[in-house]
Amino acid sequence: MVEAADVASAPLVEVADTFVGLMRSFHRTKARFVAEASHDVEWSAQMVLRLLANEGPMRASAIAGALHSDPSTVSRQVATMVKDGLLERQADPEDGRASILALTAKADAVIAEHERVRLAHFATMLSDWDAHDLSQFAGMLRRFTEDFEKSSSTLVSAPDGAAEGNH
Repeated sequence: MVEAADVASAPLVEVADTFVGLMRSFHRTKARFVAEASHDVEWSAQMVLRLLANEGPMRASAIAGALHSDPSTVSRQVATMVKDGLLERQADPEDGRASILALTAKADAVIAEHERVRLAHFATMLSDWDAHDLSQFAGMLRRFTEDFEKSSSTLVSAPDGAAEGNH
């Protein structure tokens, strides 16, 4: 159990508050990222495309698990992406009765365009950072993200009845 005194340290509060601000900013900005690209692919579809680009073809159930999404939601989303020509169904080599989903050439083009927009944005945003600062930040952000992902399944309760709205 985490003690209230441990939670209240100024640097910890600053990290938590800054993270909340980052999440708000992210939600405002994500629609602009998609709008900036020349394609018409929603953010959630971008996440599926990026997953398959990184991990390779997989079943819809594996996509749902990897994205922590409801299988029925992913199933509907995948059906739309197949219809739109972004994904194709292929026989699962491990079980021919099942299918896996793979990227199409159209999806590869969408991913490349998204990557171009994303990297251009970050290049502009971080143009006055030196290589050392970027490298150090990348390492710390990777570590933070890994720890955040690990902790998401074991959220800590508010100590001693503290207000839950303060996270």
